[in-house]
Formats: sequence, structure tokens, C-alpha cells
Amino acid sequence: MMVLCLAAAAALGCCPLSAQDLTLSTEPVVLQPAERSNAMGFRFSAKAGEAKGNVLLSPYGLYSAFSMAYDGARGNTAAEMRGVFGFPEDLHTLRREAVRLRRGLTKSVKGAEFRRVNAYWYQTGYEFLPEYEAVLKSSYSASGKTADFRTVPEKARAAVNDWTAKQTGGRISDIFEQGSLTQLTRLTMLSGVYFKGKWKNSFSSDGTSEQDFFLASSETVKAQLMSSVKPVKINYYEDEEVQVAGLDYLGGGLRMLAILPAPGKSAADLGRSLSLEKLAGLREALSSRIEPVILYLPRFKFSSTWDLAAGLSALGMPLAFTENADLSGMTGRKGLFLQKAVQKVFVEVDEEGAVPAKDAKAGRAKRGKKPPVFRADRPFVFLIEEKRTGLILFMGRLEDPGS
Repeated sequence: MMVLCLAAAAALGCCPLSAQDLTLSTEPVVLQPAERSNAMGFRFSAKAGEAKGNVLLSPYGLYSAFSMAYDGARGNTAAEMRGVFGFPEDLHTLRREAVRLRRGLTKSVKGAEFRRVNAYWYQTGYEFLPEYEAVLKSSYSASGKTADFRTVPEKARAAVNDWTAKQTGGRISDIFEQGSLTQLTRLTMLSGVYFKGKWKNSFSSDGTSEQDFFLASSETVKAQLMSSVKPVKINYYEDEEVQVAGLDYLGGGLRMLAILPAPGKSAADLGRSLSLEKLAGLREALSSRIEPVILYLPRFKFSSTWDLAAGLSALGMPLAFTENADLSGMTGRKGLFLQKAVQKVFVEVDEEGAVPAKDAKAGRAKRGKKPPVFRADRPFVFLIEEKRTGLILFMGRLEDPGS
């Protein structure tokens, strides 16, 4: 079973391009919505990847949450957001794209439990433009709720946290820490995703055993290493730098790309080097290679929490987080700004799949050729993506399955 949960919140006071397309053309590259979201994810991930230990974030969650904020931004504030996220200048285009992304995901996650939650919590008695509220509901499927931040901020914070936990099946709790929402808070936006899926072909629980996992520090820890036991036919690619395994989920609309650096190479460096171009090359290589592979993948679960304000300011949009922000598209006047932005993401990976491993169709290597072995017993990078558009829902780096 694969379980992923996301909650991203802000408190206020397709078809991938090939590497050749992106490097040889002298014309400005017009990215599709999924590619813009991915590009932003890679930029933020390069900063987040500097953190030690396990790393997890949701590019789609970032893009989705800040689409709502951008829709209410004006002037230089909107220009900075557009520069960082690649949002289209035309808001009608942005809204149509948001609807298409959401509807496409609904189709892709058939066979899995999938919930997507957009909501905004605003100060009781505060008035927002009716047209902005209507757009949030129609284009971003957002619901509006009131809370009294001015008088009882801690009670309001608890209400937001409790609601988020309920909507994500209890996987995301305490999205806002104590004291993070204050009497100056007037609006809290959040975008949440909950996904509970199964592998197309499961790992056998009989094949899981405690084995050594080799940390980047050269130390070892014990980990529950899952095994396919027999070769399984998957999209697979390897070269002198990486091994890449494409593992489908039930329904075929989503897959995990597990990217294992060669021995002696750094998963942190690999994660920071990922880009639209590099991913396009890996996808192209995978698309033409289906072969039986013996898989080893650690069982793991962990969460990451990010201060988005600091990261996004460093990337080029500091204005939104200052009193000089222009979010007048929300209220008709200036005065609001992004006081705090947080993303919290949870991931869990275990053996469960659609078909018991002993009944799954096993691949057979060519006579005289041993099947390749994908043995993730050291740090690696993984992506969860929608296969049709290439939209990355989650990207992460596993450094220690026991932490």
C-alpha cells in the first residue's frame, strides 16, 4: 500500500518536453501546466534538498495552493509570483488549467482512494469580494469557513488543524504549530491531497526481511527490505550514473519512479540535479524498456514540514510576505499579506498491491542473461507522477528508512 498525504497552507495578516526541445530551440519555451508545476517543484527541491535526512514535498500542492493566492494578487506581487511559478498572466487561462488538472487527476487515480481538499478560513466579519469567493469555489473547488483569529487565535488554529486532520484521514495533524496563527491573521488558505493506493503488483510479505541499509555517512542501519522474490516486468533503465524503476499503481494512471544513484554517488546531489530536461530523458529511456527485474525496496514512512515563505522569498517572490503586498483581488483593497506559509507531507510505503506477489505474472529473462537487480539498500530519490501528463504529485529523497 502506498499512502501519501499533503496539506499546504498559507496564512494571510501533458506531455513532457524532451531535453533536445529545451536546449536547442531559440524560441521561448511555452510550458504546459504540469510542466510549470514540475519546474517549480525542481527549483524548490534544489533548496529543500540542502536539508539533511529524508526530504519530501509536493510540487502539485505548492502550485495548486499558490494558484489561489495568485488569483487574488495584483501588480508587482502578482508579477513576482508569476516569475517564480510560471503562472499565465491571463487569470481565465489559469482557472481553466486548474480545472483540467483536477479533473485529469480524478481519472488517473481510479482504483485508489483519492481526496483533494482546497479551503480558505477567514476572519469572522471580514468581507471578501464575492467574485473572488466564486472563483475559488468554481475553479479551485475551495470551500470557505470562518474563524475568529482576532479574538481567539489558538481556538481558531485548533479548528483549522482539526478540520485538516479530518479531511486527510488523520494523516496530517497540527499543520499549524502553537502560536503560528495570531490576532493579526485574517485569512488562512490550504490545499490538501490524500492518496491511498496499491501497487499494480505487490511485494510478498514473505520476501521482506531485516537487512542492512547503507547511509550516506557510510554507517549502516537495519531496515525492512521488501523483495519481489521473482523477476517482475517493469519499465527499467540503467546507466553508469543511475538505475530507474517505474512502478505502477493499480489503475495505471499513477506510478512511482524510484531513482537509485550508482554506488558511491550521492542521492542528495542527484535530487538537486533533477530538472525538466533530465526527467524527460529518463522518461524517454524508460518508455522503450520493459524487462523482468528483481526488486528490493525498503519499507518506510516519514513526513516533512516546510516553511514556504523563506524558500519562496529566496526564489524571487519576497513581496507577497511583506506589508507592501498587493492582494487586492481578494478584498478590493490593499492591507493583506502572506504572513506564513507551510507545507506538511506524509509518505508510507509497504508491500500491499493489487495482486498477491505469488500470483503476479513474473517476467522471464532471456536465456543466458540474468535479470537486473534494483536493490535500494542505500539513499535514493523517488517521484510519484501522473503518467498521462507527467504531473509530479510528490518528490522525495530517502536517506534513512528508520528515521
